[in-house]
Amino acid sequence: MNSPDPALPGHLKTQRLELVPVGRDLARALLIDRRRAAELAGGAIHRDFPDPDLAAKLPAFAQRLDDAANPALGRTAPRDPEGWGLWLFRYTVERMIVGAASFTGPPNAVGEVELGYQIVAAHRRRGLTVEGCAALVAWAFHDSATTAVIADCGMDNAASIRTLQKLGFTYERSARERHYWRLPRPF
Repeated sequence: MNSPDPALPGHLKTQRLELVPVGRDLARALLIDRRRAAELAGGAIHRDFPDPDLAAKLPAFAQRLDDAANPALGRTAPRDPEGWGLWLFRYTVERMIVGAASFTGPPNAVGEVELGYQIVAAHRRRGLTVEGCAALVAWAFHDSATTAVIADCGMDNAASIRTLQKLGFTYERSARERHYWRLPRPF
């Protein structure tokens, strides 16, 4: 396994998962070279990963990392997410990437960070999503600027609703076929 990118936070470990932060090289490899991505992530990549939604978002995420590292962009470059981006879920029992979670960026002006997640169908209903997201939520609250973690899911997505409830999120509202949730900073 390659050593992690020193510009990124280290891997997070839970009982059954290792959460791998995605830097520029891994982001690009996920787009074009699954073998290289597996090498950089430290484990095989499940055949159903990423799901279509994450696959559609990967090019923009990789471009943001490239732009953040481009000195020619100067102050116009986006801020490097430094952990506030995509994290892969490596299931330690199988040494395989089976899911991911991400923040849409660092805390906004009011201290909110938005969390999203996905796990391959074959590894659902094992508590892995809750386990991985709980580690990321704790990581987010280590930053004193984070006042709340927010999330949304489809109104008919019972699995996501259960995940958010298990994580301690509180339902806030519904709009346009989505439920919106909040987990305030514990005091």
